[in-house]
Amino acid sequence: MRAFFAMTSGACTLLALAALSASCASMHGAPPTRQQCLAELASDADVEGVINRAHTESLAAAHRSIERIKSEFAERLAAMNAQQREKFDAATDRFAIASRATPDVAQATALWAQGLAADLSDEDLRKIVEFSRTPAGHQVMAGSLTAATQLHTYLEQTSSATLDKATQQYLAEIKAISGGSLAH
Repeated sequence: MRAFFAMTSGACTLLALAALSASCASMHGAPPTRQQCLAELASDADVEGVINRAHTESLAAAHRSIERIKSEFAERLAAMNAQQREKFDAATDRFAIASRATPDVAQATALWAQGLAADLSDEDLRKIVEFSRTPAGHQVMAGSLTAATQLHTYLEQTSSATLDKATQQYLAEIKAISGGSLAH
């Protein structure tokens, strides 16, 4: 009986190990590529969410610019006739559209990835991805200072350049509409 029990126990152990090995092999397959690792980490860090929040901030900055310009030129705007006012409103609409910074998501993500992985090997990235799948790792990845700083700088520069260009065009249109210089 003992021999049967030992044989059955050994067979069960071998079957369990075989099942575990098959399970591990099917779970892991080929290791993820560098691009796959970076894509997963960018998703974990919510790069697209950061871009969307920056877009919202640029819209708010454009609105503040419109209000500032309207305030600075309130007297001149109040003296406009209906045709000039219509042109002014159209210029304001064009400004609102032109000042919307719409950063390229792929470029912003690539910049973020470069800041994160510039000095990391593919194996290091794979280890980071494995770690990032844990709660602590997810927290670390979301707070990656270098990558976040580079992304924020890029988004801020894009927004500022777009807003500056749109403001200059807007002021030129107001000048043309009001028929005079903008010196106040």
